[in-house]
Amino acid sequence: MTRGIRDTIRTARPIGDEEEAADTLVTALVRSARGIAGCDHVADVLTCVAEGAAAVVPGVQDAGVTVRGPDGLACAASTTDTAAAVDRAAIRAAEGPCFEAVARAGTVVLADAATETRWPQFVQEAVRHGVRASLSVPFSGRWPVGALNLHVTGHALADPALRDRICREARIFALYASIALAGAHRVENLERAVERRDVIGQAKGILMAQHDIDADDAFERLRQASQHTNIKLHDIASWVAARRTP
Repeated sequence: MTRGIRDTIRTARPIGDEEEAADTLVTALVRSARGIAGCDHVADVLTCVAEGAAAVVPGVQDAGVTVRGPDGLACAASTTDTAAAVDRAAIRAAEGPCFEAVARAGTVVLADAATETRWPQFVQEAVRHGVRASLSVPFSGRWPVGALNLHVTGHALADPALRDRICREARIFALYASIALAGAHRVENLERAVERRDVIGQAKGILMAQHDIDADDAFERLRQASQHTNIKLHDIASWVAARRTP
């Protein structure tokens, strides 16, 4: 999402009565959706999710996305250096709202860093970076397993009404982002599957031409090579295709 789009969304932050706030939130979500729709890869969508959240949720500029991978939670996207630093601090300390949110599959709020006692290491780092409050909302669905993290530097979230409003809008955005991410993930996986199939088809064609065999025999040779070498079929096919004589 470009700075221009982000700034435009920022102007649409909810103010006034509930009806006006709801209408403005919908408008902001639509604008954010257009930015996400222009992304070709999941990594780009993650960045747009972080930027969209900072634009949609009132009082938030520092937003990040943490996603669980093979080695645990990792910082996947952020809007500012502050957001990235705070999320990495949580990962290093293995504590904080994002860890709790993923483990409990629910929203976790650090309302006031000045009085928080649950996560001493995380809070110390958050305060060092100017964060006064933080909240994390887990993504829904099977992928990604992770959380949207919103860090507030301008004020604490001691006021219940303000805290409830921010939590509500963050949950709405996280749900919307989960749907967008799931769709992008499916498309990317489909594209990879098509690419793999194309490479396997190329390798089969090469073997058929070189050894005067049919498609079934060519595939069987690839399969046996994969089993004997313990190398994935796609990688074997890529090797065959790369070694084709011009």
